Amino acid sequence: MRRKEYNFVLFIAFIILGILVAVQFRSTIYFNKQRAQSMLDAEKVLEQLNREKALETDLRGQIEVALAQKEAIEKTFLEETFDWELNKEWEIIRLKAGLVSVKGEGIQITLDDAPAKVGGDPYRLIIHDQDIRIILNELKNAGAQAISINGERIVTTSEQVCAGPIILINGNRYPVPYVINVIGDADRLYESMMASKRINIMKQDKIRVDIKKVNEITVPGFSGNIQNLISGLEEIKK
Repeated sequence: MRRKEYNFVLFIAFIILGILVAVQFRSTIYFNKQRAQSMLDAEKVLEQLNREKALETDLRGQIEVALAQKEAIEKTFLEETFDWELNKEWEIIRLKAGLVSVKGEGIQITLDDAPAKVGGDPYRLIIHDQDIRIILNELKNAGAQAISINGERIVTTSEQVCAGPIILINGNRYPVPYVINVIGDADRLYESMMASKRINIMKQDKIRVDIKKVNEITVPGFSGNIQNLISGLEEIKK
C-alpha cells in the first residue's frame, strides 16, 4: 500500500514537473520570438533612417545645384545690363543678408552632450536651444561677422528650436555635436568665449566644449527659403 502511495506521489510529481518544463519551454519560445521581432523592428528603423539620410544628402545636393544655377542666372543678368553700380549694390546686399559664402579668420566651437556615464540631473547633461542662443548673442556682441551651425548659415530670421534630442536650425534637424564656425577677430572671439559664463557653466556640467582659433574658416551662404527672410513684411506706399 505504501508503495502504491509512493508511486502515486511520484506520478503527480512527474506531471507537475512536466507542466513546469512545458511552461518554461513556451516562455522561452515567446521570449526568443519577441526578441527576434524587436531586432527585426530595429533593423527596419535603421534601414528607414539610412534611407532618410540618403534622401537628405540627395536633396541638399539638389539645393546646392539650384543655388549655383540661380547665382549664374543673376550674374548673367547683371552682366548683360552693363549696370555695374547695380551689380555692386546687389553684391553688397547679398553679402549683408548672408546669401553668399564667405571666408576669413575666426574660431570654431564644437559642443557635445556630456558622456552618458556622468551622473547628475539629465537635463543639465545635454545641450539646449537656449544654450545655443546665448552663445550666438555673445559671439555677435564680440564682433562676429558671419556664423554657421553644422553648415547652416545664421541670418536674422534663423531660429534654434529644441526638439527632443535634436535642435531645429533654419527648419532642418541636427543632433549633437554642434559645430559653430565664426568669422571675425579670432583673438577677440576666442577671449569672449573663454570668459563666457554660459560656456563655463556647460563645462561644469561636463558638456564637452572645444574652442579653437582658425586662420581661415568658411561660412556658407544661407540655403533656405529666401522668402522667409521677408515674410510678414509689407512695403509702405508713399
